[in-house]
Amino acid sequence: MKEFTIALLGVIFVALIACSIQSISADHLEPGEGIFKNENQVNVISSKDSKYEIHLLVEIRNAQGQLVGISEITHGEHIAHEITDFTFNERLGKKEIITIDNIKYEKVQYVDQQKISQKSSKFLATWFIQLCGDEIAGHLDLCMPVFQVGGASIEFDKGDVIKNQWTILRELN
Repeated sequence: MKEFTIALLGVIFVALIACSIQSISADHLEPGEGIFKNENQVNVISSKDSKYEIHLLVEIRNAQGQLVGISEITHGEHIAHEITDFTFNERLGKKEIITIDNIKYEKVQYVDQQKISQKSSKFLATWFIQLCGDEIAGHLDLCMPVFQVGGASIEFDKGDVIKNQWTILRELN
């Protein structure tokens, strides 16, 4: 039964992504590198050796509030486009300036959480911060993962709460 559930979730996930992507020809008419790599993929680059550093702490608690699992991820990917700066500047909240190894960064901390409403399952975790709607020129009904990280497989039960604590640094010039 678990295998069927995993397969079904995978098919639903792929169908949602395939159906949500609109025509991207307008993105490719503009000069420079666009948001999309092709009609089905967003153009992302690794956070290693980029101006962004991504850290994610995933915490899972059961319905009684007891800690069930924790995962820490220190690198991810982001869209290679100015839309990433827009998301960082306008959608993630208050920034502070910090210095690490004589390098100045803007730091933002962003928290999201979700309560699991389905029966026990296991999935490969890909976590992301999305930008949706009007901010994506020409793609009104689209949501895209601006920042994303991949992690270990996680098991959860109905009633569990998954809390994602993002810390994103952007190097200042």
